Amino acid sequence: MQSQMICLDLCSDWHIGSGEEGGAYADALALKDRSGLPYVPGKSLKGLFREAFEQANDNGWFSNFDLSGTEIINVLFGQQGETLTTQGILHFSSAVLSQAEQDFFTLNSDQSVTKHLYRVLQSTAINTQTGVAQNTSLRSIEVAVPMILLAEVSVSLHLTDNQTVKEWPIAQWLTQCSRLILSLGAKRHRGLGQVMVTVTEGVAA
Repeated sequence: MQSQMICLDLCSDWHIGSGEEGGAYADALALKDRSGLPYVPGKSLKGLFREAFEQANDNGWFSNFDLSGTEIINVLFGQQGETLTTQGILHFSSAVLSQAEQDFFTLNSDQSVTKHLYRVLQSTAINTQTGVAQNTSLRSIEVAVPMILLAEVSVSLHLTDNQTVKEWPIAQWLTQCSRLILSLGAKRHRGLGQVMVTVTEGVAA
């Protein structure tokens, strides 16, 4: 399989946390690269696709192959256990802004420019009996605004001894399963991270 390009069309604000606090600015900061730009780590992207493949397997999408769906998923994504840990043959790069957009923000690296990629959302807990906000319940979270991110997925066949892998329609599976990915990041149940994912042949520019 030739390398495939993954396009994440983020249709809403989204948050992948850095694990850091922002003081008075926000309780939780968004993950950023060295240039202060938002991105989705390859590990997170791999997890999203694994979840999609597992959902597809639950619906019998891999029933026409010699291996079970679970075995196929373990070959593609690897597995971790107490006695066995294997590396999957699929490698996902981090999803980032297009090269042209990265170049723009690199040339205009002033915080007054990159700040437009983020905003802060605030929420509070409401007492269901009184209808009044609970004390000290105000929380703020830094989110990235809607945008398009690009990533690449490639196959390393040398990581498996299974010779039938060469015949698997991996590109087709990635395309089909990408449609099952509808959201990413934190606070999905509150409408954050709504995304449309597409997979096409080629390398992200």
